[in-house]
Amino acid sequence: MTKTASAQNKLNIIGTYDIDSGAQLNILENGDYAILHYGGIQTGKWQITDSNTVQFTPNKKNAFELYGRHNKDLKDDSKIFFSGFEDNQTFTQLNSTKNRKYTMQRIFNVGANCFSFPYVYTFNTSVNNILFMTKKYDQKKGEILTFKNSEGYNDFIAISTNQEKIETLPFSALFKDNTLYFKGKYYPSFSDSKKIPLEEDSEEIKFIRKFMEAEANKDIFYVNPSYNMFGGIESDKEHQDIHKHHQFNTEKNAFINTKSYVEGEEYTNNDNSFHNMSIIYTYKILKDFTLQESKNYKIEEKSLFQVNCK
Repeated sequence: MTKTASAQNKLNIIGTYDIDSGAQLNILENGDYAILHYGGIQTGKWQITDSNTVQFTPNKKNAFELYGRHNKDLKDDSKIFFSGFEDNQTFTQLNSTKNRKYTMQRIFNVGANCFSFPYVYTFNTSVNNILFMTKKYDQKKGEILTFKNSEGYNDFIAISTNQEKIETLPFSALFKDNTLYFKGKYYPSFSDSKKIPLEEDSEEIKFIRKFMEAEANKDIFYVNPSYNMFGGIESDKEHQDIHKHHQFNTEKNAFINTKSYVEGEEYTNNDNSFHNMSIIYTYKILKDFTLQESKNYKIEEKSLFQVNCK
C-alpha cells in the first residue's frame, strides 16, 4: 500500500461538509470530490499531502468544447449550435490560415438579453478549422482555441464552459478531530466544517455520482434534432442506454426508435419536438486543438446573432 493510500485510510475524511452558505463539499472514496453550490457544481481530485493535510485540485476545463457529425443534408454548408456563449464576450472564426488570421466575429451583440433556445447558425462554407475566443471587457489579450476538423464534420455543437479562473485554483485543509480547517487565500469564504457521513441514498449524492460519470464519458453527445440531450444526468438508467430502444440507421446517420419514429419528423418542429427522442444524432468530441493567448486580432462587431428586448 502506498504512503498516500495509507494516510487516506488513517484519516478517514470521506463524508459531507457544509463549507459555506448554500455550499456543500462531498469527499468520495475514490479520490474524487464535488462541491455543490447554488451556481452549480465544482468537481476535482483530493489527496493527502502529509499526515493531516488534504489537497484539493479542481478539474480544469477548456473555455470551449466542440463536437461534430456528418450531416448530408447540409451539402457544402456547415452549421454550429452555440451553447452557453451568451454568458460572456465570445467570438468565432472559421478557416483560419496564415494569410487570414484572427478576425474574430462576435457571436452575440453587446448588451444581448432575452435569450431563447436554440442558437444555430449555418455558414455557407465547409470547415477546415474553427476558432473560438473569449475575453473580459477590460482584457487586451483573448484566449483563442483553434479546433482542427480532421474528420471533415459539417454539423457541430460548440459549448462555452464558463469556468471562472478561481474555480481552477487548488486549495487545502487541515483535518483534525473529524473537522476540516481550510487554509489559503483563494477561498476565504470557506468555513471550517465537521464531517457528516455520506448519505448514499440522498438525491445530492446520486446526482454527484451521475454527473461525474457523465463528465468521465463525455466524448460523445447524443441529441435529438431540437438539441435536447438523450441520456442526460436527469434520465433514469433505462433511458441512458442508446441501444436499449434505438437502432442505428446508416442512411440517416442516426439512431432510430423503430416503434415510434415517423419518417421525416426530424424536419418538422412542433410543441413535442424538444421532448421527442425517436431520432437521435451522435456528435463526437474534437480533440485536436491548440490554445493560446493573443492580442493580435481584430473584432468583427457585426454579430452572428442579434438579441435585444424591446
